[in-house]
Amino acid sequence: MTAILPERPTVLDELPPMPDSADPVILPGLLAGVGLAQRRVPAWVTDPGLKASILDGYVDIPDDLNPLEAS
Repeated sequence: MTAILPERPTVLDELPPMPDSADPVILPGLLAGVGLAQRRVPAWVTDPGLKASILDGYVDIPDDLNPLEAS
């Protein structure tokens, strides 16, 4: 017979519960990662190779460095 160990606490266990009236939050990076949204390219990126790498998902730019999209 094998004993089942109890689950270890995680960082998420420390978060307060979400109210029932709150809208669900889906991170833009998650949607882009599964192909449901286009990745955003910061306006300050001018190198075409870097833009292509960002759009292909090889380079990830943190949201705090990505305030505006480039065309």
